[in-house]
Amino acid sequence: MKISVIIICVFLVGIFNSNLFAGQVYTWTDENGNLHVTDTPPPPKSKIKDTLEYQKKTAAEIQALQDRKEQLNRKRGEEAKINRVEEAKKRAREADKAAQEAAEQANKITQEVEVYVRRLGSTKEKRKQFRKRIQREIQRAEAAQQRARQSVEDARQAAEEARQIEEEFNNQQMQTE
Repeated sequence: MKISVIIICVFLVGIFNSNLFAGQVYTWTDENGNLHVTDTPPPPKSKIKDTLEYQKKTAAEIQALQDRKEQLNRKRGEEAKINRVEEAKKRAREADKAAQEAAEQANKITQEVEVYVRRLGSTKEKRKQFRKRIQREIQRAEAAQQRARQSVEDARQAAEEARQIEEEFNNQQMQTE
């Protein structure tokens, strides 16, 4: 661990040392086993691991590297936009599925409540006796219907958001071509 920290520190110092960029870089190990990276030749008793020769890049090579970097950045940006569209579509599909499940659940609860209310409210006496239970069940059905309506609205909004994001992406694609 200590050796790793020393190696990293030496390497960072070496990177920020402007003399390293102009000549050779030596990697060597001293008699204690410590690794060194320097721009000066190692002492005679050290064990040389590697020597790097700095080669200055031509203007054409530098321009080619910059062009490649810009191309990669454009590609990453394009992929990020595509991922954004796909994520929006995925959210819309998930919201639609949740809305369908909520609607099914609401219909099921509503049917159960209707049966329950018919059974408990078949006579005037039963309606009076079970009035609070009947009201609770009706409220439960109404709450399920409200959740279903909210899920449908969420699905509609997610679909609209996905459509807008995809439309923006397609417009940007057309502008770049």
